[in-house]
Amino acid sequence: MFNRATILWLLYCSALLSGCASTPINFWQSSTEQLIENHHYQQALEQISADTPIDQALLLKVKKLAEVQRKKRIYEIGLLIKQQQWGRAREALKQLDSNQPNLISFTTLNLLIDKAQFEEERLVNTQLALLEAQLLVIQLAQQDLSDRIYYDKINWFFSGEDLKNQKQPLAEKLLRLSTQALLINDYKNAHLAYEKAIELDSQLDTGELTIAINTGLTNQYNKAISERRNSLIKQLSLAISIQDFDYIIKIQEILSHKSFYGPDVDWILSEAKKIRSEHSRRLDEIAKKEYRKGNISFAVTQWQQALQLTPSKIKIQEKLIRAQKVQRKLEKLTASEKSSFLNY
Repeated sequence: MFNRATILWLLYCSALLSGCASTPINFWQSSTEQLIENHHYQQALEQISADTPIDQALLLKVKKLAEVQRKKRIYEIGLLIKQQQWGRAREALKQLDSNQPNLISFTTLNLLIDKAQFEEERLVNTQLALLEAQLLVIQLAQQDLSDRIYYDKINWFFSGEDLKNQKQPLAEKLLRLSTQALLINDYKNAHLAYEKAIELDSQLDTGELTIAINTGLTNQYNKAISERRNSLIKQLSLAISIQDFDYIIKIQEILSHKSFYGPDVDWILSEAKKIRSEHSRRLDEIAKKEYRKGNISFAVTQWQQALQLTPSKIKIQEKLIRAQKVQRKLEKLTASEKSSFLNY
């Protein structure tokens, strides 16, 4: 005899089996068109591949659509990384990975986000630790001042030892941050963090780390100087080619600084000096001709420009001084004649 529970179970199994007999083998919750519309290309490809025969044209179409969407989404993820939207970039990458077939670039993009986020966190943590160290130093100085003022009183609610106990953990934190900065050639923050670390705990001072930071700072400075020197040489070369004498004078003055000394600098400075001298000579010839014609003001302007190009030329200085004296006399005569005419 079957009990009531057994009979109900048999009826349920019978209904289930009969239902399964009429259910298609390939059962999908969404149609291929819906999957494509929602950019679920991985599922769409699986669904197309499960059908017999496989629709090769549709398969190729979905793969092309997937490629277009992949490029678009990767570009958007790149923008999110540039905007430092780490959470949104990860979510977009996660969605892309789940919807794209064989996304090879997933690991690379994920590592890129991790690296960029870690770098921002490192910089923020370094700034925070430096501020904490600065505050701690001030608090210790304040406590020391209070101890000297109220030397005969005991503060039952606060002990200077509490502040001193904060020094070592903070110093070790700064040392770790200094090492992290050193590993990616951020010598500026490496130096600041290390300097503050040994200020809090002198026992952390290690010669090797000091040498590494100083060497890095020196190399970084030399690299910056080299890049700046090459840029200035290019700028001066262009100014010479188009004879922009104002810019030639400006760049030549900067390149003359001792930090930029070198054979390539000496050569371009020599070229600049040569073209300035040649143009100064031409201006001098024009000024002399105009001076003889009586165009004193124009001659003065030409000699002024010539003297700007070659300040050490004594003869041009003398000509300019003489012409300016004549110019002032003419201006006085003109003013006197005008006054006499008005009074007439």
